[in-house]
Amino acid sequence: MIGRNNPRHSLGVYTMGVVVRLTGIEAHRIRRYEEGGLVQPSRTNGRQRLYADHEIQTIRHIAELEDQGINMPGIKAILEIRRDER
Repeated sequence: MIGRNNPRHSLGVYTMGVVVRLTGIEAHRIRRYEEGGLVQPSRTNGRQRLYADHEIQTIRHIAELEDQGINMPGIKAILEIRRDER
């Protein structure tokens, strides 16, 4: 079942196609964020990516930072600092 083994499932889960529509960010960019370790979506048994609400916010934030010219290592450092502040 979708999200059943994921404690975040109560937050809502969205497929890549839905995330692209919600954010306006291309799928290849979102996959690159995952490859860079910036987001870690859960997966269905069929390996389909599922994103929670907070991950959609993170994706938007990453795209904003990237659009400002910050590279992936810099974005990762910023995200880690902000997580530590919470």
